[in-house]
Amino acid sequence: MENSQMDLKQLDDLEERINQAVGLIEKLRIENQELQRANQQLRSDAQSREILFQKLQEENEHLRKQQNESALGKEKEERIRSKVEQMLARLDELSYNL
Repeated sequence: MENSQMDLKQLDDLEERINQAVGLIEKLRIENQELQRANQQLRSDAQSREILFQKLQEENEHLRKQQNESALGKEKEERIRSKVEQMLARLDELSYNL
């Protein structure tokens, strides 16, 4: 009789440990799902940031080109202004000498 009580006690202990293990596995499974969702959200955020970064790089390059074109336009404008001033000065000289 005492031997069967030991067997029942051992079975009860084993059942308790199995129940704890099952509970822990379920808790870990839920935690894993939450981590996978968080990981997916982080990947999505990273992808969005990468797309934004690419767009900003393209916009930066576009602005750099516009700035260069503007600088070239200003140089051209300055050369034209200088030539016009030279021509006006020569006209003034001619009209003064007449």
